Amino acid sequence: MKNTMKKNTITQLTLLSSAALLLVLIVISQPSNAYDREQSNNSKQSSERRGPPPAAFTACEGKNEGNIAQFETPRGEILTGTCEEPRGKNAGKLVLRPDKRRTPPAEAFTACEGKNTGDTSQFENQRGDTLKGTCEESKGKLVLRPERFTR
Repeated sequence: MKNTMKKNTITQLTLLSSAALLLVLIVISQPSNAYDREQSNNSKQSSERRGPPPAAFTACEGKNEGNIAQFETPRGEILTGTCEEPRGKNAGKLVLRPDKRRTPPAEAFTACEGKNTGDTSQFENQRGDTLKGTCEESKGKLVLRPERFTR
């Protein structure tokens, strides 16, 4: 009788410790809610369009469209350009458009093949965002200027 009772006790302890171990493994295998929220916030921020920095707007305060302006970047570089009025959410404000601009991606040229100046088109950028805009002539070629950059 004592042997049977001892075996039952050992079996119960083994089951309890196995259940406790299983519970611990389940708990630690689940990501924390804080981590999920942080990841969600980071992905929202990275997918949102940023647009020009505040200094680009400040540089054109009190100026007219077409005026030359400049501001210092956070890296200490002086950025010079022309004050222009963008479309979209910043319509009605003047913003500095840099003289030195990056070359548009090949997809921006492909999106306007067979189209005319002023036609609308779109393409998907490297991040998977769909950019919609207007075809404009640049250096003898038609290129899609996304809505946030359209003059």
